[in-house]
Amino acid sequence: MDRENIPIDPAEIHDDDFQFVLKALLSAYQPVLEQDLARAREPEGLKKEAESNPPDCEEEIALANRIFDRFWTPEVAQRLLTAEARAVMGPVERWRWCVRHIRCCIIFGWLLCRGPRTFRAFAYYLYRYWICVREILGNPPVGRPLTADEREDLRTLIKALATAYKPYLTDQLASVEFHAGIPEEILAGKIDCTEGQEDAAAVFERLLTMETAPALLGKEAFAAHSKEPWFWFCRCWCLCAIRFGCCLARARNFLDVLRCLVYYRRCLRDCFRPLTCEILRPAMNSCAREEYFPGPGVLGIEIIGTATGAFCDHYTLEWKAAAAPDTDYSSVGIVYPGGAAAGPCGVVNGTLGYLSTAVGPVPDDVEVRVCVFGPAATPPTCCTVEFQIFRQRVWITGIEGVVADPSVLEPAAQLTSGGVVRSFGTALLIHGRAWVGKCAGREIRRYTLSYQAGFVLDPLAGVWTQFWQVDYLTPLQRKEIQEDEGTLTNYWRYQPICLPSPPFAPGTCFPKDWLTATRWVSGRNFPSVPIAPQSFPVDPQVPAVVWVSQQLPLPVNCQSGKYTLRLDVEDTMADHYYDIQQVWFDNKEIHGSISQLAGVPPCATINLSDFAPPGPDCAVPWPADLLGIAYDEYIEEGNGAVPSDNFGGYALWIKKDGAPDPGVPLPIPGPGAPPWGPPFVGGSRVGNPPSRCPTAVPPPIGPIPPPPGIPGVLASLDLRRLDAVCNPAEPGLTLKRGECCGYVLKLSVWDTSICPSLSGSRHHIEHHFPFCICNDLRTGVPG
Repeated sequence: MDRENIPIDPAEIHDDDFQFVLKALLSAYQPVLEQDLARAREPEGLKKEAESNPPDCEEEIALANRIFDRFWTPEVAQRLLTAEARAVMGPVERWRWCVRHIRCCIIFGWLLCRGPRTFRAFAYYLYRYWICVREILGNPPVGRPLTADEREDLRTLIKALATAYKPYLTDQLASVEFHAGIPEEILAGKIDCTEGQEDAAAVFERLLTMETAPALLGKEAFAAHSKEPWFWFCRCWCLCAIRFGCCLARARNFLDVLRCLVYYRRCLRDCFRPLTCEILRPAMNSCAREEYFPGPGVLGIEIIGTATGAFCDHYTLEWKAAAAPDTDYSSVGIVYPGGAAAGPCGVVNGTLGYLSTAVGPVPDDVEVRVCVFGPAATPPTCCTVEFQIFRQRVWITGIEGVVADPSVLEPAAQLTSGGVVRSFGTALLIHGRAWVGKCAGREIRRYTLSYQAGFVLDPLAGVWTQFWQVDYLTPLQRKEIQEDEGTLTNYWRYQPICLPSPPFAPGTCFPKDWLTATRWVSGRNFPSVPIAPQSFPVDPQVPAVVWVSQQLPLPVNCQSGKYTLRLDVEDTMADHYYDIQQVWFDNKEIHGSISQLAGVPPCATINLSDFAPPGPDCAVPWPADLLGIAYDEYIEEGNGAVPSDNFGGYALWIKKDGAPDPGVPLPIPGPGAPPWGPPFVGGSRVGNPPSRCPTAVPPPIGPIPPPPGIPGVLASLDLRRLDAVCNPAEPGLTLKRGECCGYVLKLSVWDTSICPSLSGSRHHIEHHFPFCICNDLRTGVPG
């Protein structure tokens, strides 16, 4: 139970020391209250004061100093401690620097909690706290330029604050995204007006560690004071003082002020307890579920407990196989809050750290030990717990080798390659891991894959459509449970293993089920090419009982758009474990066609004399526009960002009848000049197709032109290239003057969607345009 939830004992508030400190605290507030009371009696004076004194940060700092300079004295500090603590600490002169430091801690907590604060505001008040600490240690006052070392120390503190603050933000984001259970927690009384206080305290604990102490105090001061036996007790005291200041800032009346003082004294008594350790969770001999913790980025087991005590220096966590000797204890895979190298003292019923089960091999039965260390001559206090680990290896790694970024366990991760979000179409292999088990009596029963339109972050929200299923119901199937990474789109087939005869007797066979990878058909190749639903047996030895795969819904955006895939693993206790992956699907048609060359339709004849300038002049181009359509529909109409816009490009070739495919490439946009080099790829859409997805969501912006659509200029062909006189370098392409021959133009259009079942592993279309060329230029006339 948290010390702030324990009812107040009358003995706590009636002893002389408490009364002395309480009177000092109330006396410190009295001048401020009297000044405000005087303002209340003089509203005109209050208005004038408000007009002439706009609020500023220095006024707030000055108010804090006025209150706590009067309150925080060496005698108050001593009387907050128990008689036993005072005897151990000795004369206050020995630890006067700590007393002055605690005043900075109280003011820091009070300033920070006077209102809602952003991370940037937190950083500002941390800066003021740092200045306060440096000044009490004898540094020059604020206002002077910082030295290079001081600037580096401040950067170190702000970086440490970012690390300490991130888990808080991650937890808040998770609460926002996975909000479905919050109403029940409110109704059950698990969320009330005290919600969030421990989260703020956890930020302070992650911030004020052994690693940040040199940056806070200064390296020389840290080197001097860290040798003192009460140094880390002073840290614990500071954490209590920050919470005390924060509590006072939130106090609504003097009854709350009294409560804050009670909690402050309780906190100090926790600091002065003997070295104490306890592991609360996982419980002894329990089955601990492996989880993903987004704050530290750990897949493993959270260790919750207590590590505190007077003159506590730090604590450590270690693990070993449950039956192994103590010499096998290891710290590999241990992660402390805030990423520290060891645990900072003062954790009470909180997170001690994490055992990462993804770093290396961790046994199923494990023993974890926490040891709390004091001064060098004091033996550590250690506690242990034994438990089993229930593995939850449930995640979608990626599709067709394209993996999730930044992590497969981040619900909003995207599938990227080369830093670019990719889209996918038609038939696809989905990769990942679907396995739970190892605690006694619990193992995987089946896993399924489902989809839901849109990007969602809660696996239990919305309506999911199942499209894949793999069961582990029979003894043969359970023998094939996959614990490693692999393909999730598997199906069962039965094929016995038969031994050769001889030397074995004829018909010596062993029954076996095989998990076989295949691709899930997410949609049609194009709207005009339907694909039959996929069907697979639940048990390959009972082929009549099948499950049927589901494609993406055809009536919605032509089976394209943003979708979220869900992997659902069910165990033999009917518990479910989930992972989700956001995916862009593209099953829309790609358009490519050539409509005319130089104004003539296919199969028509073009005379070079219509294009050649007088002479004919071979020194200038003879351009002929090539019109057509090269268009890939956006996944989301109106969204021109990648991957909604995944247009790959188009290319053109020309060849003389009888020449090998595909011919010679044409420069785009052309007409170019000899020797007609690159670029050979057009990177922009051309024209408007005669039709688009009829169920586009959202619908196309603006009217769709009726058939046959509106072509655009694909390229400008330089017709002098076909004249043997002007272009002697390409005899396989040109015509002598007086000759006629058939030619073919080829257009290729593609996108960047990943479609392994299609030619080229992408949406791709080709179109051929036949025509005839007559070189009717006069023979023998030079160019």
